[in-house]
Formats: sequence, structure tokens, C-alpha cells
Amino acid sequence: MDLVYKTRVFSQGGRNGRVQSEDGLLKVDLAQPAEMGGKKPGANPEQLFAAAYAACFENSVRHIIRADRLPVKGCMVEAEVSLYKNFEDAYRFSLSFATILHGIDQVTADSLVERALKVCPYTDATKNNITVKAVAVLEAPATA
Repeated sequence: MDLVYKTRVFSQGGRNGRVQSEDGLLKVDLAQPAEMGGKKPGANPEQLFAAAYAACFENSVRHIIRADRLPVKGCMVEAEVSLYKNFEDAYRFSLSFATILHGIDQVTADSLVERALKVCPYTDATKNNITVKAVAVLEAPATA
């Protein structure tokens, strides 16, 4: 494989700390979610993971749209991540995507989402590690 990109991110303080990229473009103060006992506002690692995966997955969808010259007029991905604790006290993820599309039929949209799952590097990296559910949702055209 040919290296395409590499980056480095530093974390200090864990869930209630801070993350920062080596180039300084990403700087985020972290806070544990209130549901997990957090006491201060801030982003959490699950939100960062959902955001990164959604952006990468949407790019995979858009890559296929361009390659196939599909007449898609709009595309957006909504990601929902859930964190579970299993019987061994280990944490596990599940992730749901809704890919909102406009300009194509449902069969084409469903195929597009399935194909995007196969080319997205996040899906490949997490294969057999988390549960991923992805659906295509057709956006109705705006009415005047």
C-alpha cells in the first residue's frame, strides 16, 4: 500500500482532558457525558468518533456518486453512536447511519449506501468490532 496521509494527535487527561493535533488545527476540550457522571460541558470521544466516521462515510458515498455520475442533488450523513457495557464490564460501540439523499430512487440509494460501506476505511478498520447499521433516506424535494 502507498501511504496517502498520516497525522498525530495528543491526548492528555483522558475523558475530562484535551486532545490536540500535532499541527494545532484540532484542539478540543473533552468532558465525560452527564450520563456517565460528567460534571462539565464539552465534547466527548464518542462524539468525535461519530463525527469522524460520518465525514469519512459521507466522502465514500460522494466518491461513488461521482464515479457513477449519479444525479444526486444533495447528500448528508447523520451518525448516532451508542456505548454499551457488556457482562465483562467492557465497553462496546454500535453505530447507525442515515444517509439522506435527494435526486435518486430508493433502490439506487440503498445500493449506494451498501457500496459506500465497502469502501469506507472506517468501516474496514472497525469490521467485526462494532455493530454498524446504515440506511438510505430519500429527502423530499422542497415545495414552493
